[in-house]
Amino acid sequence: MKDRSPHRVSGRRRKLQGPPEGEPWVWLTRELMCSAAFRARSVSLRRLIDFLLCEHMNHAGKENGNLKATHKQLQLWGVSKNCISNAIQEGIFLGLLRFERGGRWGMCKTPSLFRLTFLPYQNLSPPSNEWKSRTEAEIAQWKMERRA
Repeated sequence: MKDRSPHRVSGRRRKLQGPPEGEPWVWLTRELMCSAAFRARSVSLRRLIDFLLCEHMNHAGKENGNLKATHKQLQLWGVSKNCISNAIQEGIFLGLLRFERGGRWGMCKTPSLFRLTFLPYQNLSPPSNEWKSRTEAEIAQWKMERRA
């Protein structure tokens, strides 16, 4: 007798609803996407995270924590030159990313390195999910202080 469980996914449905074969992809959970931190992102931070997600996929999902994004790359991606630093600070506050300063601001010739906190780290440790600790009230307060 066949298992007709509603949770069982047929091969055809899995193929249609799954990621395209041979195409890199990344999971974004509903919990993350519905969180206060994720919804509060500015356009510049959204573009920064999109760039880092593409970089993550370019490296087969194995370089989170070692993702590189130069100012020139981010500008070509659509992040205004004047908004890059603010987007990074916002991402750190919201707990969506971590950042190790490099380049001329880090007084070295290596680029800055990024880690998306909602994805596993490059050494296969689980995501730190720092974004879960941010409340809407904290985010609103932080935004008001930044405007002042």
